Amino acid sequence: MQLLLRDPGYTDRLAEFLTSVGQRAVVSGPDRVDLGSGGDDARVEIEIYLRVWRVLHPEADVELAA
Repeated sequence: MQLLLRDPGYTDRLAEFLTSVGQRAVVSGPDRVDLGSGGDDARVEIEIYLRVWRVLHPEADVELAA
């Protein structure tokens, strides 16, 4: 899975946040964070973490790509 950010200033912070909750997050570009591949359960878990992230950083637009 890959996360795309509109503002690359948040990329490292998002990767650090996801790592802090036990995810394997790797910055793969100025506006991209790669996550380990997973099934539907992993996607649901990431979506939950992204909801928390959006509350903490409402100005940081992030999209979950397949």
